[in-house]
Amino acid sequence: MMMMMMMLLLLMKKKLKAVSLVPMIHGQSDYIQHLEAEVKFCKEELQVVKQRIRVVVVENEKLQSELKSRAMDYTIHNSAADNRGHHIPQRKDLSVSQRECEELNVRLKHAENRAAGALKAGGAPRVAGLCLKCAQHEAVLAETHANLHVQAIDRLTKERDELMAALRAAQASQQETQQKEWSACLQVKQAVEMAEEANLQRNTVEVQCEQLRREVVRQREQLEREAQALKARLTEAREKGRGEGRKQKEELAQTVSNLSQRVAELEGHLDRGHRERGSLTTQLEDTLNKLTSQEQQNAKVCMELRFQLSQAKLKKEEAERDLREINAKASRQMEKAAQEVERLNSELVGCRQRLEAVQKDGSQSQAEALSLAEQLANAQRQLHLTRQDRDNAARAHEEEMSSVTASTQEREKHLCMMLQKTEAELLQRVGEADSIMSSQNSLIRKLKEECSKLVVKMEDLSQNSRSELQQLALEKQHLEETVKSLRTRCSDLEEQCVQHGCVHQRMKDRLQQLDRHCQSSAQQVCELLAKQNQLMQERNTLCEELQSLRVTPPERARVETLSA
Repeated sequence: MMMMMMMLLLLMKKKLKAVSLVPMIHGQSDYIQHLEAEVKFCKEELQVVKQRIRVVVVENEKLQSELKSRAMDYTIHNSAADNRGHHIPQRKDLSVSQRECEELNVRLKHAENRAAGALKAGGAPRVAGLCLKCAQHEAVLAETHANLHVQAIDRLTKERDELMAALRAAQASQQETQQKEWSACLQVKQAVEMAEEANLQRNTVEVQCEQLRREVVRQREQLEREAQALKARLTEAREKGRGEGRKQKEELAQTVSNLSQRVAELEGHLDRGHRERGSLTTQLEDTLNKLTSQEQQNAKVCMELRFQLSQAKLKKEEAERDLREINAKASRQMEKAAQEVERLNSELVGCRQRLEAVQKDGSQSQAEALSLAEQLANAQRQLHLTRQDRDNAARAHEEEMSSVTASTQEREKHLCMMLQKTEAELLQRVGEADSIMSSQNSLIRKLKEECSKLVVKMEDLSQNSRSELQQLALEKQHLEETVKSLRTRCSDLEEQCVQHGCVHQRMKDRLQQLDRHCQSSAQQVCELLAKQNQLMQERNTLCEELQSLRVTPPERARVETLSA
């Protein structure tokens, strides 16, 4: 019974440990839910940060589009188109005037060559065949005509020089206008380069924003994967813990049911053993009463042996028969008791106290057997005293008593062997129970170690999650700082845009001034062209006069010859 109580106490301890594990599992589930809530909060904050980044990116794109539109509108269309529109016709006029001047120079050279040839051909050869007066008159006329030609040539050279000076002035003004245009183009290029640099900076900022967004997305995916892995691990740990708890509960329920069945069976066997022991005690008392009655009868017979030998023999035979029957009954009862003891020993586990009680009962039976042996010895003594005359009867009686004692000793030895076997079986059962307890203790230790490992893992996961949350907070701060820097950069870009607008306004004013200067230079060129046209007309008139003069001298010479 004590062993059964110990087993029940151990089972109750195991149940209490299993029950103590349940709040730990519930605490872990609450902690997991808390972690999931924190992960959701982090996801919401990441979404808010993403929305802010998107707003900043959209604002940057708007600013870039405005910058592009302004740069293209103010730099390319207004400046380059106007300049080209104003300067192309001037350049055309200058090229036309240069061509005309070159043509005039070529014509002047041809006219000079012709005049020189005419002078050489008209003056010298006709002097030989005339008289002195005619030669002198012709020489005077030739000199006057030569002077007129020289004056015309000088006047044309002067006009050519004036035209060349005007052309040089026009070319210088043209170079100045080209330099001004080049400076304006350089300024426009610088403005375009500045706009391109701003676009490049904006693109770099966009690339950085995209990289940050990708990093945030990657980190969010990593966090989601880690959270999913944590959830999977926690679910696996929960399922394992639940499965192990269920298995332990089922095993404990089975062991409790088996132990309850065994306890009931053992109680039934104990009741049977008590009943059989009571029946054996009653039988022994009956045998003792019978032995006492037989001893009295033997005393009476001893008193009447001499007279009633035949009756004594009959009584002795009856007593021997009774003893045999009693011994047979006792042997049967002992065998039954041994079988029942074996059954009890095979089914009972940890019944040492009951074995001690059985041993006490065995000792009592041994004491009773010893008392019976003493009584038998006394009876033998009395019979020896009474049977001095009958040695044969005494010897037979002694042989019978020796056989009875031998049988009793054999029975005692058999009982001792059975008790030793039962003790060995009990020791084996106790060893098996100890091994079972050690295995259960090892399982409990393993469960404790696994629980400690799970607790350590949960702590590590919590620390990792906290560190990740700290990293996310730092990244959030970094993103906020980057957003602030981007906002400051956008404000700087806006200021630069305003400055570019001022520069564009200045460029517009400067271009207007250049346009005015170009208009004035164009007016001057037009005036020069008008003067050139007048000079050309005068030159044409002079050429006509020269031709008329070339035609008139030979006619006059003929008239003079005719008059002479």
